Amino acid sequence: MPVCRLGADRIDQALGGGFPEAGLSEIRVETVRDGGAGLGFALALAVRLGASPRRPLVWIAPAATLTDAGYPYRPGLVAFGLDPAALVMVRARRLEDALWAAEEAARSGAPALTLLEVQNNPAALSLEGSRRLHWRSRHAARPVLVLRQGGSAETTAAPLRLQLSAAPAGRVPGLEAHSCLGAPAFAVAIEKSRDGRLGQFHLEWNVHERRFVQAERAAALSRPVLSPPADGPAATAEIRSLLAARDGGSRRAEPRRHAS
Repeated sequence: MPVCRLGADRIDQALGGGFPEAGLSEIRVETVRDGGAGLGFALALAVRLGASPRRPLVWIAPAATLTDAGYPYRPGLVAFGLDPAALVMVRARRLEDALWAAEEAARSGAPALTLLEVQNNPAALSLEGSRRLHWRSRHAARPVLVLRQGGSAETTAAPLRLQLSAAPAGRVPGLEAHSCLGAPAFAVAIEKSRDGRLGQFHLEWNVHERRFVQAERAAALSRPVLSPPADGPAATAEIRSLLAARDGGSRRAEPRRHAS
């Protein structure tokens, strides 16, 4: 089976040479909010597969999924290395329509990559449901990728399944002393593969070279992401005394709004 090298030797070796260029593969993220990491990886993969206006990335999703996860942003696509003219969006009314569109795109052999984005574990993409999609994509010798948001690992016809999450970006070379945001980073785990090899990898997307690179795991943050509230338990004695003096020592408890 032909494969597309990702560019990072360790994961390419674990994948038997690279990402399959034919058949069904799957990316799984734990929650909907992690969907950005899965989608970013899929966009980078489309660039590696040579997505262009003549052979585009066909991104298919039910309307409800796009409403929850969001739509593509043109400047963001450019910054990630994908020509917006190389993207074809299909917004389906129902999951069944999205699955039909994915089968037709795979059968045509026209896309560089067909991406089907779904939520959770729909029965239509179980072992029986995914077998037809895998057969069509293998017959056309083109890749189909299912991006599953919030779903658990289950048995499907996909020979390859990756579990993804966002990883801390490294420092920008030459600007380590500054808080500059580095390249997009991914924590990738091979949960299922053709030859049974598994593994965990930390990858960064090098948009200039259009390839993934192996990255060292970023060190944990040395300070909390959010500062503690001034009047909370972590406030210093000096701050608490100033607040007490300002309010005459008799502050009334105020209701707090909790995000749901």
